Amino acid sequence: MIDETVRKLIREVLAEELQRARAGAAAVAGPRVEAVSIASDADLAAFVGKLLKAAADPAERRDIEQGRVVFRLAEGVGAAKLRPAAPAAAPAGDTARMDRGVVSERGVDALPRGIRVLQLGKDVKLTPLARDRLRQRGIKIERTG
Repeated sequence: MIDETVRKLIREVLAEELQRARAGAAAVAGPRVEAVSIASDADLAAFVGKLLKAAADPAERRDIEQGRVVFRLAEGVGAAKLRPAAPAAAPAGDTARMDRGVVSERGVDALPRGIRVLQLGKDVKLTPLARDRLRQRGIKIERTG
C-alpha cells in the first residue's frame, strides 16, 4: 500500500497543478490589445516613452514579453492596409491588393482564407517569410503598375 506521506505529496502536487490550470484558464481569454497610432515622429516618441514606462513595471514587462499585451497599429494609420481589389483578372472576393509598404508573414496570415491572388504595386516589398507563406497558402502574386 501507498504510504501516507506519498499520498500527501500527491495531493499537494495535484492542488498546485489545479491552481495553475485555473490561472491558465483565466488567461486564455486572450491578450490585451493596445491600438497604437503612429503618424509622426512625435507619435513614435510618445509610444516609445509609454513602452519604457510599462517595461519599468516587472509585471507589465512580463505580460508584454509573454504576449499577454499585444500592440497593433490603429485602423487607418501607419502601413498601407490590404483591401479587396477592384474586379480585374480574378473574380471579386478572392483578390487582395496592396499599393505600398512591406508585406510580412504576419500580413499574409491576416489575409482572409478565400484570397487566391495578391496584387502588389511596383514599390511593395515582400519579405522572404511572406513569400514562403504565400506559397504555402497557394496564393499567387501579381505585380501591378
